[in-house]
Amino acid sequence: MQFWPWYLGGVALTTVAVGHWLLMNRMMAVSGRVTALVNRVRFGPDKAPALSGKELEDALLAATLAAFGDEALKAPPTAPEPAPEPAPSARPQLTLTKPQGPGMHALFFFGLAIGGLLSVLLAGGLEVSPSLRGARFEALFDGPGRYAVLLLGGLCVGFGTRMTGGCTSGHGLCGVSRFQPASLLATAAFFGTGIVTSFAVALLLA
Repeated sequence: MQFWPWYLGGVALTTVAVGHWLLMNRMMAVSGRVTALVNRVRFGPDKAPALSGKELEDALLAATLAAFGDEALKAPPTAPEPAPEPAPSARPQLTLTKPQGPGMHALFFFGLAIGGLLSVLLAGGLEVSPSLRGARFEALFDGPGRYAVLLLGGLCVGFGTRMTGGCTSGHGLCGVSRFQPASLLATAAFFGTGIVTSFAVALLLA
């Protein structure tokens, strides 16, 4: 199989991430879409009515009073004078992105599947394999044990993705490009772990 040069791969990934942002006005997040679909299956569609700004403020006030009592609303004795509010024109405008429905999530994954299928067909043909199709992996894990290893690896990836709040597309492509500290740390962690693991497997097979 012939792979693209690294610079073409980088340009292609950048084009996908930037194009998704321009078209959808949101960062590309695969794990977030999976979570949205799973939550919809588990809990059903969100049927809660949308709250106005005043209703949301009243609900937050009621929840604060119920949790902390009237003392939570009292200013401390040494509280400094409140700063003057900025002029209306200088206030930052907060734009909320409307959550996407399951149809858009399904369309996104359909596009991933079609893109992967076209890539495989252009590379020489489709061949389904229940393994990683790597010589070292096949030599180290033989028989039914390899499926247990793959299952355990998938569970670890899923747990780590939710624990860090993003996957390789969210952190590695979108977060790193925006120099977000959490994304830089997460990307260094999963790429560094992958490199160490590959060297460890190579030593075991030596």
